[in-house]
Amino acid sequence: MLKKETNKKLFIRKGIKIVFVVVLVILAQQFFFKNKTIGNEIKPLVENYNKACPMMISEDICMESVNSLPDNIVQYDFTLVHVKKEAIDVNALKKSVEKEILSTSKTNPSLEAFRNNNSTVVYIYRDKNQKNLFKVVLTPEMY
Repeated sequence: MLKKETNKKLFIRKGIKIVFVVVLVILAQQFFFKNKTIGNEIKPLVENYNKACPMMISEDICMESVNSLPDNIVQYDFTLVHVKKEAIDVNALKKSVEKEILSTSKTNPSLEAFRNNNSTVVYIYRDKNQKNLFKVVLTPEMY
């Protein structure tokens, strides 16, 4: 019983840290996109992020890379460095992260450029063994 409560507390802490990462990414986007339009700005942004990657966002989360994909898509790749896929409730974690990303995206003016340019932002999360955990896709219709 004690182990179950400890696992639940660890799960909640990891969820909070992931939310923190989402907020950091959105703030970084605000910094890079302030008074700029998307289009030609995506490539330099991606290049700047990748110069710093891999980058530890917190003690548990590493941003591995940022990629510019066809059709005006930006993809962020994260590793949860202390998480094993088999040891967590992936669906519950994904729901929590999706909810926070959507909530933050609707209130953050820095994402207006993405909305105005029909951009999509994809967040990929992997465990410490690089096993895919989940993907969150934020489309302009969701903003």
